[in-house]
Amino acid sequence: MFTPEEPFRVSGNTITLIDENKQLLLVTPDRFKNILVSRYGVELSDWQPERRPGVKNVFLNELFKREKLYFFVNASGVEYQVDLKFADRPISEVKF
Repeated sequence: MFTPEEPFRVSGNTITLIDENKQLLLVTPDRFKNILVSRYGVELSDWQPERRPGVKNVFLNELFKREKLYFFVNASGVEYQVDLKFADRPISEVKF
């Protein structure tokens, strides 16, 4: 049976969007807003993990096998640092 490839990959501490026609909803622990990843950027979202066309729900605790509040997201060649402990600005673009 054919299984579709995931629209993202994980390498260490980094989640990379590889199918830019899809969006990822990163489902965080309950005390934080969820995170929407698209080819246009990474942003906090009020979206709940419902089924939506073109959106893959990714539960962080299942992905990392524990509660992880600090990680990176790469979307369209731009890397973002996510640190949910910083409530005022948890997402920042990484500049090299």
